[in-house]
Amino acid sequence: MKKNTKKNCSILKTIVRWMKRGVLLGIPLYLIFKNKDDKGKPTQTDTDFTDENHLIILPESQIDSRFLQIENTINLRDIGGYTTTDGKTTKWGKVYRSEELAHLPEKSIADLEKLGIRNIYDFRDDHKLVKHPDPEIEGATNHHVPVLKDISHSAKDIDLNDPNGIDTFMKNVYDYLVKERAQDFADILKIITDEKQLPILIHCTNGKDRTGFMIALILLICRVPEETVYSDYTLSNYTFDEAFDTLGTILHDEINAVTEIKKSALRDFFGVKPDWLKITLDYINKQYGNVETYLLSHTDMTLDDFDKIRKNLTE
Repeated sequence: MKKNTKKNCSILKTIVRWMKRGVLLGIPLYLIFKNKDDKGKPTQTDTDFTDENHLIILPESQIDSRFLQIENTINLRDIGGYTTTDGKTTKWGKVYRSEELAHLPEKSIADLEKLGIRNIYDFRDDHKLVKHPDPEIEGATNHHVPVLKDISHSAKDIDLNDPNGIDTFMKNVYDYLVKERAQDFADILKIITDEKQLPILIHCTNGKDRTGFMIALILLICRVPEETVYSDYTLSNYTFDEAFDTLGTILHDEINAVTEIKKSALRDFFGVKPDWLKITLDYINKQYGNVETYLLSHTDMTLDDFDKIRKNLTE
């Protein structure tokens, strides 16, 4: 198990927030944190994924309970404990979300097995699955659902010299997910209608975008308020530094095998911006009114399915 890693991280982040409001040893903090190029000249400041605009922590966030303390995991979370608009609460131990599992050592895998997970859904692309396959979790069935398989644009098309390159790309990803892959998400929602198939774990590479949209659908079906849904979404930023250190190194090594690039250029791949999800949910609400009507319009989901999901995931 981890030894208060995330708690220590929380204390450090709080200190950093205090420091940013003032001065450290007489030196303005923006001069310390601001990016510089190879010649030492200031460049565009990186997105601060842990500020109050990108990391929304509510009383229901329950950080110590929500993040599972399993060694070497980064974004492994439980979606239980959220109050719904009809006065219920999402159940703990039914739906988990995480980053990819390939980097986990045997001890962590053994701890995962104790959760009793029955189904694992992997949203990563084919090449990721081949290069970094999920480990076998005893008692669980692995399902590969590459939700970005047919997307017309890829990360290779991003101009990393464009400060808005990654942001534009991510908005296109969310647009594709909501407009083209509804049935993929519905297939998983159908599984959740059967209590015998739970608990499930859903993941992609970083556990934040493809997984984040899937979890948003589940929470909204359970009648969790949008404010809470956005908060849960941004909790991926709580462990941003760990994600960039571990998963960022993996991605950097893969890209560097083809073309040389600085790891810092990939930084924004490892956080989430609330606007990415907001644009997507605004589209759903404007076009369909809510996620249920959206799913009824584009998939084989039924009203009875939604009732079963709420029965299995709330109390």
